[in-house]
Amino acid sequence: MALSQIPNRQSHSQSVANLALAQVTLEALLMSTGKAEARRLLVAQDARQEELDDDPLGPARGIVNGLRLSVTLWSFIALVVLLMR
Repeated sequence: MALSQIPNRQSHSQSVANLALAQVTLEALLMSTGKAEARRLLVAQDARQEELDDDPLGPARGIVNGLRLSVTLWSFIALVVLLMR
C-alpha cells in the first residue's frame, strides 16, 4: 500500500504539527513567566536591601541578638555543668 493511501496519514501529520505548535507556545509562556518572576524577585530584593540600609536600629539589634545568644550559650553550659555533678 502506498503512503498516500494510508487513511490516518493526514491526521498523524496534523498531530505532529499541533504538538510542535503546543511545545513552542509552552516554551514561550514559560520563558515569559520566568523573566517576570526574575524581575519581581530583583525588585523584592532591592526593596529588602533598601529596608536594611535605612534601618537606624540595625547596630542595636545586632548587639541585643549577640547578648541573647551569649546568655543562651552560657545557660546551656551551666546546665551541662550542673547535670554532670
